[in-house]
Amino acid sequence: MTAAQRHRLEEQRDALLARLHTLPNLMRGSLYERGRKCGRASCACAQGGPKHPTRQLTVTLGGATRSRYIRLEEWAEVQALIATYEELWTIVNELTAVNLALLHRTPPRERARPR
Repeated sequence: MTAAQRHRLEEQRDALLARLHTLPNLMRGSLYERGRKCGRASCACAQGGPKHPTRQLTVTLGGATRSRYIRLEEWAEVQALIATYEELWTIVNELTAVNLALLHRTPPRERARPR
């Protein structure tokens, strides 16, 4: 690896680390919507009509899966938290590729393919 290649990788690593420091609050989890019956006998959902949409957040912590109802006004905020978590993992994967290349002294995508 040339000094210029190494310098380019180190700059890439520094830029990724800087992005890590700018990430806002985050959370791991999955959001989904599902239909539920409300429990009122006079409601159309009890007669086989359309069910009421509910929003749920599912998170697994310490081996236990937890589910929480998400109010409509919370939906966008929770989506943003989860999107930030996904961005974190994108940065972690990119950092891993750069650090691996620096360890192997071969930049990514420029490695010779075995024949």
